[in-house]
Amino acid sequence: DTFYWGNYSSTLYDYKKNPDEKTLEAHKKELLSVMEISEKKNKIVPPGVNAEYGYLLLKDGQENEGFAYLAKEIELYPESTVFITRIKDEYAKVKK
Repeated sequence: DTFYWGNYSSTLYDYKKNPDEKTLEAHKKELLSVMEISEKKNKIVPPGVNAEYGYLLLKDGQENEGFAYLAKEIELYPESTVFITRIKDEYAKVKK
């Protein structure tokens, strides 16, 4: 396997099916776990994981950390630049 996904699809499904603080926290923990275990296994973090975690941090008002994860996404996947720029632009509009 090229990527380590852990329980990503399971926690995402739970959150989408029942969006509350508990399922959101479980999914955020899984995103962190996927990133940490990928690093330990010398695998590249799967596409979108850094972006999703960064986006969730932005929604929580954690700007510096959120933007750092968005930057990691672009670093790993330069083709995501347009998508990440859109996230940043939308965030800037909401922030005003």
